Amino acid sequence: MHMIDIPNELSGYYSAKTQPEIVEIGEHTYLSILGSGSPGTNIFYQKKKAILEFIIQLQDQFKGTQKSFKNDIVEIFYWFDDKEGFVDIGNFYTTVDLDLLHYRIVVLIPDFVTEDDIKTTAAKSNDISFATEFKRFTYTAGKSVQLMHLGPLAGELETLPILQDFATENSLVKSGMHHEIHLIHFERGQSQQHLKTILRDPVKSIQ
Repeated sequence: MHMIDIPNELSGYYSAKTQPEIVEIGEHTYLSILGSGSPGTNIFYQKKKAILEFIIQLQDQFKGTQKSFKNDIVEIFYWFDDKEGFVDIGNFYTTVDLDLLHYRIVVLIPDFVTEDDIKTTAAKSNDISFATEFKRFTYTAGKSVQLMHLGPLAGELETLPILQDFATENSLVKSGMHHEIHLIHFERGQSQQHLKTILRDPVKSIQ
């Protein structure tokens, strides 16, 4: 029985160079859960753990069928409310109080997975935290700038300005949510020295 191996079949989506580049990201569908506040809080990691538990249960619904799929790569979209003003790529984490940050933790899923499929999983997953909060989310980033960040997440404070400079040099400006793809899973308190994280931001041409 064929299984849809999402990371393998969408290898371009899950790859980036260590130097900035421009990419085009089409529409994708995700299992998602919303949150707010600084990343790294207890509830942030609880939701991150819960989505991995939930995706296993969701995948089990399709196990043994032509729609069988697998994916366990966690991604996160971050943004601030418009009232906080424009927050650029290079200083995304240093401009506004992170308590005001919003995030959406996601795992990419096939388009055929419906909201009803997710609700069915939630109804059978009383032992999974936040089970009723998981939703289907569809998003198109379009033209984006990206690069691969290696090592601890704190180092993004040095990496994001590189991405910013690249965007500026190409007459591009941030136009959507900051996006991080955590290719290597980690829990709170674990070493981050080995991490590989794609930093991706949608952009538009400066008018």
